[in-house]
Amino acid sequence: MPRKIIEFLFNALSVKEFLIFTGTFFVLTAFAMLTTDSFVRPEGCAGVIPLELAFTKPAFERMLTGCGEQGVRAHLILVWIDYLFIIAYTGFLGNLTGSLVKGLERGRALTYFSLPIFAGALDVIENFLLQSQLSHPDNLSGLIIFAASTAAAIKFLLIIATIAVIGYYLFVAVTKRTKTV
Repeated sequence: MPRKIIEFLFNALSVKEFLIFTGTFFVLTAFAMLTTDSFVRPEGCAGVIPLELAFTKPAFERMLTGCGEQGVRAHLILVWIDYLFIIAYTGFLGNLTGSLVKGLERGRALTYFSLPIFAGALDVIENFLLQSQLSHPDNLSGLIIFAASTAAAIKFLLIIATIAVIGYYLFVAVTKRTKTV
């Protein structure tokens, strides 16, 4: 079943003509995240990424204490906006990766294409877990915080791997193009 979903998404997203749309959506949602963050997160409050990578209940508690009630609300707002950002970066990275690897052997192309898709899925899980903790900061769970941080760390590794694949296949495409000219 997951392979059929990945194949469906690959066929839908691996279209070079969508790159302008997915790239624009990615840039706009990134801008919305950064702008909202600068307006709602109080001075001295930990950013989203340190919160995502807290790993332990005491570290998470320290960050929330430094943020106060207003900062906790700000992080809840940012997590909601992050759901749009997940769609944006998953769509853009999937679109770009799929467009670059479309001519490869199908299994390898699907593997590369699935990297940002799995990153996005882990990001949704991470957000859901973070929301559960931010909504009830007096009742934090070390296990849930660790699970959210683990999902975030793996997500970042998958995004880095995706960027490496994109970089490699862009280099290959440019090299092929310059050899034919």
